[in-house]
Amino acid sequence: PDETVSTDFDIDEFADDILSEMKPRPRVNRREDFMSQEQIQRERKQESIFGDDPFPINEQEGKRAPPSSDDTMPAWFRKEQEDYGVQVDDDSGEDTFDEAQWEWEKEERQKKADEYLKKRGEGISISDVLGREYFGPMDDEDDYEKERISAFSSFQARKDELLTYEELTVEDINNVIDFKEDPSETGYNPYLSKVQRPFSEYGAIFRLEGVLVDLIGLHAKAWQKVAKTHGYEISSPDEVRQASLYKPADAVREVFFWTEDMFEWEAIAETHKAAFNEAFDNWLESKSVVNASEDDYVADTFPAENDRAMPSDAEMSSMYNLAWSKLAVELNRTAPTADEVNRGILGQDWEVAVKDIFGWSEDPEEVYDIVVAYDKILQADYKTMLAKYGIDLDRVNEEDEQSLFGLNFPDVSMKEGVKDWLNTIREVEMSCALVSHLDSDQLDVILEATGLAEYFPPERRVSSDAKYSARSEYLGGALRAEQRPEECIVFDNTPISATIAHDLMMKNIAFVDHYAKYELLTADVSFGYVSDLDLMDIAKIFEGTREDNEPMLELDLSSGLQKQQRKVRTAFWDE
Repeated sequence: PDETVSTDFDIDEFADDILSEMKPRPRVNRREDFMSQEQIQRERKQESIFGDDPFPINEQEGKRAPPSSDDTMPAWFRKEQEDYGVQVDDDSGEDTFDEAQWEWEKEERQKKADEYLKKRGEGISISDVLGREYFGPMDDEDDYEKERISAFSSFQARKDELLTYEELTVEDINNVIDFKEDPSETGYNPYLSKVQRPFSEYGAIFRLEGVLVDLIGLHAKAWQKVAKTHGYEISSPDEVRQASLYKPADAVREVFFWTEDMFEWEAIAETHKAAFNEAFDNWLESKSVVNASEDDYVADTFPAENDRAMPSDAEMSSMYNLAWSKLAVELNRTAPTADEVNRGILGQDWEVAVKDIFGWSEDPEEVYDIVVAYDKILQADYKTMLAKYGIDLDRVNEEDEQSLFGLNFPDVSMKEGVKDWLNTIREVEMSCALVSHLDSDQLDVILEATGLAEYFPPERRVSSDAKYSARSEYLGGALRAEQRPEECIVFDNTPISATIAHDLMMKNIAFVDHYAKYELLTADVSFGYVSDLDLMDIAKIFEGTREDNEPMLELDLSSGLQKQQRKVRTAFWDE
């Protein structure tokens, strides 16, 4: 075919016809197609405030905005224009478009926009919140080794938080232990240790006073000074021995029964604290510790009867009769008989004797005055009688006074068999904690002097510095032993300790020493000495609460209701 173009061919008209027949160019994807709705709204907000390019890049810095689709020419169209002789501007001499440069410029504009919005109060920089540069949603904080600090990020952090509390609850301890035993946190089966190390699932909370160590001598000196200062009387050595197990205010209420005034409790507690600290400082000079033995306990703690000659019972009864006879003469009353005086001695209440036995008066105030006058006569006669035995009450020193009232106990004495029992518990990996009424400094000194510090490190000790109540004191021990309260056993010798332990779902073991056995019936079990304890005793106490110790049910086919069989009657032809 002839490809020669005629001379009247109009190339411009031909191009227009061709272009008119061409379909529209394919739509170029816009940036909005790849943006989220939130990014689009933010972009439009910036455009409404600043325009299309709110922060243009300085031309002197050699930075330019990215070319738009209107400024570029497709290669096929450029070649077609050149074939037809159309002059096309060649920008090849300029630097080609750098995508990395364009991204950098975009980030610069974005930073300037963020700074502007922040100044206006309409935005917060994520970098300021994190304290470092933020590199988008895929940014991982761990790459920059920034430690996350949270009160609930680990078991230890939760435990440290509870150690600052002065009041604890069972739920607080259980929540922390749940986090400790969570397999997602520990990475091991929590039931495996119950099979391999069964006693490691239990916790032992020991009371220092009376269970591990006796501080009766120090408390005796303190309570004698308290009695003299506040005008009270100590009836027997047993009261001092029992008071050594309590806080001072609790001892006044539970042991001595001196007063019900709460303000006076506080005054007595302050006096006791000062007197105890003085006695403790005197003990520090020697730091002598007596190892109490089970066989010679009475000989070591109580003086022998023949060490000092004392008036007989008959002489004391005669002195009581003589005192009442003297008072009857002074008051012009009928002197009571010896039998009536003996009934008053047995009743141990002279006010009741004056009113009901002697029949001297019905007026309470007059009865009180009569008893006070009798006491003065009795004290004078008693002093005269003791002088016959070489005892001068006016010049008796503190040591003789303690012997006189049976209060010559050693300052610090450690119980027999304590270390053997603690070694046994340590061998089976049973966690232990220690609670005491002493402050932390005094507790540390006592543990070092008795050699018990190795069994109770500082993080396992609860002192009076924690300012716990009686309930929180045991819970603080469970927290330091890192065991649930229901899996802890408390070693304490007071009746009230068993009640508190049971309220907290704990178990209690008491020793028959400061209290009689019938007074410790609230405890789960009571023993005479620490050496009587055995690990099986611990297992038996928790036997009712251990689900994994219960035997599996077995189908018993040999027992139960017998099957009722119907009797069959045989029918004969004759019937």
